[in-house]
Amino acid sequence: MKNIKKAFTLLEVLISITLFSIIVIFLFQSLDISQKSNNFYSDKLELKQNDNSLKKMFFLDFIHNDSNVTSSFDSDNNSIITFDSSNTYHNPFYNYITYFVSKESNLIRIESKEKFENNKLSDMFFDTCYIDIVAKDIIKFKLDKKKKSIYIKQKEKEDILFSIN
Repeated sequence: MKNIKKAFTLLEVLISITLFSIIVIFLFQSLDISQKSNNFYSDKLELKQNDNSLKKMFFLDFIHNDSNVTSSFDSDNNSIITFDSSNTYHNPFYNYITYFVSKESNLIRIESKEKFENNKLSDMFFDTCYIDIVAKDIIKFKLDKKKKSIYIKQKEKEDILFSIN
């Protein structure tokens, strides 16, 4: 009569546990690598979407531009851009759009009822306007009228060049 084996030996159990552990370690490593890759690309996608939304806002503002664009410069040599546009987000009667860089390095968009004049601002002006922060950490914001383009340089982000043609 043959002796039939009814159970695993301790050595066989230990080898199978070791092999299973090695497989699980490799699976966790590949999962971790794919998770880091997904986070990296989702961050890049978010940056691109933010850049595109800013470009879309510029595009809509300038395509609905009803007058000439006027620009001046602040103390940091950043542009202050003002124009009349029918592209409004807050109030259809507030047609004047102004872009400038604040002291906190934020790119500000103002929709106002009256034209923005940096030297002649009154408290009443701020009662009739909407102020939005459209980008942060701005190093340089410049309008080049000859090339009809806007240049934006931000900290730790790609530069944005928007053509107004």
